[in-house]
Amino acid sequence: MPFLFKRQQNGFSLLGVIIAIFIISIGLSGVLNLANYALQSSYQGETGTTASGLAQEGIEMVRYMRSMNVNWANWYGSVSNGDYRVQFNNNSFLPFSNVPLNVDSSTGLYQYGGSVSPDSIYYRKINIQKLSADEMKVTAEVKWQIKGVWHSLVVEDRLWAWQ
Repeated sequence: MPFLFKRQQNGFSLLGVIIAIFIISIGLSGVLNLANYALQSSYQGETGTTASGLAQEGIEMVRYMRSMNVNWANWYGSVSNGDYRVQFNNNSFLPFSNVPLNVDSSTGLYQYGGSVSPDSIYYRKINIQKLSADEMKVTAEVKWQIKGVWHSLVVEDRLWAWQ
């Protein structure tokens, strides 16, 4: 009787290869989703930090305007309750209009109008509210839009008659 040799099969089966590709693709999909989420979070953090700086700048501009007027009663009397715009190169309140700040690409400074372009994603509103003869509430609201979703940041401070 002749000897029958069984041929050994070396290699992978087609089903094994398909299952391995499926498992690897699921793992890569998770890694890519995580990288995408990290990039989005980084951008949202960057825009939030910029908005925080713009809100703080708005509050500081009002404080600066206040410090330029030695007499609280005169300054307090010249300011009305309402919404305003402020910018670093102007020492007065500008009437509020819902227009975006522009960014100067050479300096990175934000301001309204002029020859500065292009429009940024940020809108800033300063609200003044007189609470008493010796106290004023100043609120800076910065809003911006990312992929159709509006975000906002509000900073509030109080100014007092300190002289």
